Amino acid sequence: MNAPLPQLAGWLDRAAPDSISGWAVFVGWPDVAVTLAFYINGQKVAVATCDKPRPDAAAAGFAGARAFAVNPQSWLKDGANALEVRAEASGAMLPNGQQSISVGGSNEIGDYWSAQYSKQRTLTTRWWESDYIVKRINRKVCGESLPGMSSGLHRVAAERFADRLPFARGVSIGCGTGSKERNVIRSGLVQHFTLFELSSVAVEQGRAQAAREGLEANMTFRMEDGMAAETGEGVYDVVYWNNALHHMFDVKAALEWSRRVLRKGGVMLMDDFVGPTRMQWSDQLLEINNAVRRAIPPQYLRYPGRPDLMLQPRVERTPVAAIMAMDPSECADSVNILPELTRVFPDAWVHKTGGGIYHLALNDILHNIIAAQDYDLLERLLEVDDECAKIGETHYAVAIAVK
Repeated sequence: MNAPLPQLAGWLDRAAPDSISGWAVFVGWPDVAVTLAFYINGQKVAVATCDKPRPDAAAAGFAGARAFAVNPQSWLKDGANALEVRAEASGAMLPNGQQSISVGGSNEIGDYWSAQYSKQRTLTTRWWESDYIVKRINRKVCGESLPGMSSGLHRVAAERFADRLPFARGVSIGCGTGSKERNVIRSGLVQHFTLFELSSVAVEQGRAQAAREGLEANMTFRMEDGMAAETGEGVYDVVYWNNALHHMFDVKAALEWSRRVLRKGGVMLMDDFVGPTRMQWSDQLLEINNAVRRAIPPQYLRYPGRPDLMLQPRVERTPVAAIMAMDPSECADSVNILPELTRVFPDAWVHKTGGGIYHLALNDILHNIIAAQDYDLLERLLEVDDECAKIGETHYAVAIAVK
């Protein structure tokens, strides 16, 4: 009688015109390297053996996990190409092993964020690039001017759940390169993250950065739609949303998914944009921002890096079609975040952190104010932002919710 074939485990992490990569292992056979067959448009085009260790997968419970990578460029045709990755011996499909690779066109959201993660920024033109503003936000959240995005939220969580740390398993959707999640791990809040991201560039950068920082075993990246992929219940101790929830097309479904995948007593942490859907600012907020722009000294209204050009003196709404053309997921359902959050988690702690001014009127001119070290002016403008939050014009909030 033939011995039963071992169960194939693993994951196809990336399926792109220049690389097909992931990992595989035979469950219970950690010392046996898996050989995979690659089919494109129904034709077997390559065979490769998984030969490089994958400590992140091993840390997630898959002893003996090894990586694979092949370059499919010579086998692809223009348009969509059907890919299948199977075990060579048994024909078993690798998990997530059926994908489509487009040549001449690809997923708009993934492409947009791949482009963003490939850019290098040197000017301080947005609030999250300003240490002063970030520290001020953290002080509002936790009472201390901590450096680093979301550090105030992390401090509150660490104090509230001190006797339970570190949480064993966390999950994050839209993680980018995982830089924020690395901070969570280093803070001692979470031991291991499963990270979902659509951008292949971000996933590659994230894995490399995790390896450089000695956190490879603490982070498992998966290039896919996390809500579709993770269907279990009570799987994680922490669900972490950090400026990704506002990219969900259905916030209600995302928050209900968050509650479902949490174990009893599990914690959802959120630091996110909660402002108007598709950034369609209210007339009231536009009026306030334009008054702020008019009050700012003219020397600060020059284009950063191009002092011969003047910035637009008015803050206006960007048409919805233009926003969607840039990133189809941008603020897709953001206005419903706070109402749905308090519905799904009625006892959630929510702290609004503003943004009505620092996210609009200060765009681009922020660099000029900081370059001049005019922090008195910056503080006065942020006090106007505080007043906007008091009348409901807030763009950001942090939250902690327990299942």
